[in-house]
Amino acid sequence: MASNNIPNTWLAKRKDTSWVIQTKDGKTVAMIKNTGNDEAYAKLIAASPYMLESLKAASALIGDDDLPDNGELSGAAVCDMIRSAVEIAE
Repeated sequence: MASNNIPNTWLAKRKDTSWVIQTKDGKTVAMIKNTGNDEAYAKLIAASPYMLESLKAASALIGDDDLPDNGELSGAAVCDMIRSAVEIAE
């Protein structure tokens, strides 16, 4: 899926030997180089604003309750992870 069409994302662009993460209006947010996983890290950072908005929406939908367990995953643990991720990012 092309990130250019998803609201609230940044763009990851290859520039020489680095990856540059930019806002849609061209402001540089970060630069990744020499990690061995440059492209993956750049794409993860570029998607982070959208992921945060998605987690906030999930948290609002869940409210103060927890999701039920499904036999493989603990609903309470998943809800705790969502809430914690939002708290860390804010």
